[in-house]
Amino acid sequence: MKGTVSLSIVTPSLSMLPYLRCCAASIADQQGVAIEHIVIDGGSSDGTAAWLSGQSEILGVSEKDRGMYDAVNKGLRLAQGEILAYLNCDEQYLPGTLAFVANFFSGHPGVDLLFGDFLVTRPDGSLVAYRKSFIPRPIYIYASYLYTFTCTMFFRRRIIDDGLWFDPGLRIAGDAEWLLRVLSAGFSARHCSRYFSVFIDTGENASRGREALAAARREYGGEMPAWLKSVRFPVSGLRLLEKTLRGNYRQSSPLAYDMYKVGAPESRRHFIAERPAFRWRNR
Repeated sequence: MKGTVSLSIVTPSLSMLPYLRCCAASIADQQGVAIEHIVIDGGSSDGTAAWLSGQSEILGVSEKDRGMYDAVNKGLRLAQGEILAYLNCDEQYLPGTLAFVANFFSGHPGVDLLFGDFLVTRPDGSLVAYRKSFIPRPIYIYASYLYTFTCTMFFRRRIIDDGLWFDPGLRIAGDAEWLLRVLSAGFSARHCSRYFSVFIDTGENASRGREALAAARREYGGEMPAWLKSVRFPVSGLRLLEKTLRGNYRQSSPLAYDMYKVGAPESRRHFIAERPAFRWRNR
C-alpha cells in the first residue's frame, strides 16, 4: 500500500490458500490507485497464516471468527479507505477495475454503491458463463434472490459510518439482507455495464446452487412485504423481462479476458471464449 488509501478490499478466508494467492495477486497488480488489502483468516489449517505473515502488502489477521460476515465486519473496522469492498478467495478483479471504480466515485459524489458485471470461470480459467446485471431493486430481491454479486460491489465508508454492518448471525444471505437495509436507509446505487471481476466456480462455493438459494431466501424472506407474497412470481417475471430488455443475455464474440489460473499466481493468463454463454448451472 502506497500513499493515501483510496480503496480498502477485505477478503474473508478459510483454508483456500491457492485461491487466496490468486485473489491477492489480482488486487496487487491493479494500477493507478492506492489500495489496501485486508485478509481476515478464520484459523485456516492449510498454511494461510504463515503465507500472510510474509506478505508485506497485505494486512492479515488470523483468528477464529463467527463466519464470513463476522470476518467481513472485522476487516471493515480495520479499513482506512473511503471506498470499501469485499472480495472472496474464489474471486478476482479484472485488470483496470479498481482504477475505474475510484474514478467513478470521484466523478459521482452522490452515488453510494456501485455494481458491475462479472465472469464465471473454472479454476483453470476457462469460461463457464458471463453474468450481466442491472441496478438492484428491493422488490426483485425480495421476490427472487440477490442478482447483483458482491464481487462487483463497492460502497462508500459513510454507509458503515451510519452503523450499517453485515449481520454476523446470517450464514448465506448476509449480503442480500445488508443491501436491503442499505437501500431502505436511502443510499443510492448504480450499475455499470462493465466486467469488474471473475467468480471461480469451484463446485463447492458457498451460497451457490438451488438449495443454497432457497436457504438464502428463507434467511431474509421473513421481511418480505405481505402484499408481495401474493405477486412474487409475476414480479420475478418482470425482473427477467427487464434483464432481457437491457441486453443481459447478449454478448459479442469472442470474449477475451485476463485472470490468474488457480495454482499459478505469478502472472495473469490470457483467455478467449469463442462462444460465450450466459447459462450457469443451478442459476
